[in-house]
Amino acid sequence: MSQIQVRINGRGNAWPVIVGQDHPFYDRRNYEDMANASCSIIKSSKSNPKAEDLDWELMVDAGHGAVQYLLKYCNRIPEALFITHPHIDHTLGIDWIIHSYYKLYKKPYPVYATVLCWEKTKHTYPHLESMVDFNELIPYQTIDVKEVSGVKVQPFPAYHGRSANGATMLHFITVNDSVKNRILITGDILCPLLREQDYEAISGVNIMVADANNRYPYPNSNHWSILKGVDESTSGILQEYINKISVKTLLYPHLLDKTKVNYWKSFDYILENNIQLSDFHFTISSFAERISPQKTVLMHYSGSEDEKYYKQKRLSENEFESWLCSTVVGLSINTKFLLPYVNQHIKI
Repeated sequence: MSQIQVRINGRGNAWPVIVGQDHPFYDRRNYEDMANASCSIIKSSKSNPKAEDLDWELMVDAGHGAVQYLLKYCNRIPEALFITHPHIDHTLGIDWIIHSYYKLYKKPYPVYATVLCWEKTKHTYPHLESMVDFNELIPYQTIDVKEVSGVKVQPFPAYHGRSANGATMLHFITVNDSVKNRILITGDILCPLLREQDYEAISGVNIMVADANNRYPYPNSNHWSILKGVDESTSGILQEYINKISVKTLLYPHLLDKTKVNYWKSFDYILENNIQLSDFHFTISSFAERISPQKTVLMHYSGSEDEKYYKQKRLSENEFESWLCSTVVGLSINTKFLLPYVNQHIKI
């Protein structure tokens, strides 16, 4: 019987290892460790499927190393590609994938993104426009994924800095043999821009794949952290940041183009109601406490801000796992934290 899985295509941040240096978490001699955060939602009857074993695949983000992963482990073109935000470390591989599809099938390849994300992506890859079947994701609105049966996607806007136009979290709802499963992929994120009713929609998701760039807050990196501070009290760095911004700061990259009426009108609720910064979540721990995902998969680790601003060492993989067991697991959060490896298949 076929089942839904999340496959890890890459787990690294923008530059997992700086040229001329080493990183305790990533092995610079292993190209798979250099692949940026990317995952696929797949359907297969096999636990560790090869290309011929897949019923279908939906790929989320394709930065450095993503295509090399596909070529080595599962040499087939995903049925569709989803882009969470337009930064190049999440889009570099789309050129290769789209050209491959276009050369083989002589028709445009399906890509899903918000219109602001896609407009900025096209500036980076203008030659791809005629080779793409663009499917617009409108914030908060659920649509069918037309390339496969039994899958819907609901995009939720996110803030990942002023340059991440149209950044979004992706909530996938799958129905397989009458069983409903839900997967939330945050992409890179400092905080989700959710309304009260959205928390109910994503509460108890089976799997959350989360940006975990830092253990402790450094919001100027435009990534949230796992915890709110070293000693579990709110970091002064985080509090200072929150004190100097507003809700409109977080909405800025979503309200750049007022010609995209369907898009910017999605934010009327936030603009017209008394939404406060305290209503948003700037850490994985507080967000996971709110929505209680069954599993939380931690991606994109860097740790450089932890080292620079908190004097906390960057961790090796074993040290990170020990830290999770001793620190995070001790918190009252109803989720199972996972530190994934490349080519891991995470079952619902």
